[in-house]
Amino acid sequence: MQEVIQQLQANMELSLEETNLIPDPVQHYDRCIKLVSKAIEELKGLVRSYIFQNVDEEIHYFKSVCPVFYSKHFYFIKVYDIELLKCSAGRKNLRWKYDHDLREIELFFAQHRDLSKYYYGSLTYLDEQLFTRRNGHQGVIEDLSPVIDANFTLASYKISWIIANQKYRCYLEKELKRLDAPLGDTIDSSTVDRDKVTLGTTKSYLAEEIVALQLAELIYVNGQPASLAWLTEKAEQVLHTDLKDFKSLDYANRSRKKDLTPLLTSMIKKFIDRANRLNK
Repeated sequence: MQEVIQQLQANMELSLEETNLIPDPVQHYDRCIKLVSKAIEELKGLVRSYIFQNVDEEIHYFKSVCPVFYSKHFYFIKVYDIELLKCSAGRKNLRWKYDHDLREIELFFAQHRDLSKYYYGSLTYLDEQLFTRRNGHQGVIEDLSPVIDANFTLASYKISWIIANQKYRCYLEKELKRLDAPLGDTIDSSTVDRDKVTLGTTKSYLAEEIVALQLAELIYVNGQPASLAWLTEKAEQVLHTDLKDFKSLDYANRSRKKDLTPLLTSMIKKFIDRANRLNK
C-alpha cells in the first residue's frame, strides 16, 4: 500500500512540475488544483476500504501522508483566488487583501499554536489520539475542502492547513514586496547586454540542462527556487532560442534508451579531465 501511495504522490509531483510551463498564472494554478484534486480522489479510493496493518501505519498515513496532498489543495486554491483578483484589482485593493490574509494566517497560528508545536516539534505522545480513524471528522469540514473521506481526522485536516498557511504566508509576503518595489527597480536587459549570444548545442541538450538546474535549485528568484517556466523563459531571451516545444523535448529526453543525460555525462567527463590535467 505504501509503495502505491508513494507512486501516486510521485506522479502528482511530476504533473505539478510540468504545469510550470504554463505562462498564465490563473491557468497554471487552475491546472494545479485539478491535478491535486484528481490525486486526492485516487488516494481516497485506495484507502476507503483499506485495513491498516497496525496503529503505526495508520498514524503515519493520517499524520504524514494525507497532509502532503490536502495542504497542496488548500494552498493552490488560495493562490488561485489571488491570481484571479490580480486580473482586475488595483494596488490598493491588492494590498488590503494581502494584509487581510496575513492577519488571518497569524490568527490561525495563534489558535493552533499547540498543534503547530506538536507537529513541527516531531512529538508523538498524542499520535494515537489525533491520527487514527476513531477520531474521524464525520463529514466535510468546510466548503473550501474537497469531498473528504468521513474517516479523515480533524488533526490531519488542521495539519494540512498549517502546512498550506506556512507556504501561503511566504507567497503573500513575496507579493507585498513586489507591490512595494519601485518601478525603477526593473532593468531593461536590452540596454545592459549588447553581446550577441546564441545557442551552441542542440535544444534537447539545453532542455536537459534547464531541468538539471531546476532540480538542483541552483538559482533562486525572489527567495524561491527558479521554476522550469522561469528558466525556460530566460534561456529563450538570452540565447534567442524558441523553446515553445520544451515539453516535447523534455519528454524525448526522459525516453532516451541508452544515456539519459548525455550532456551532463559529457560535462562531468570534461570537468574531471580538466582537473586531472591541471593537477598534474
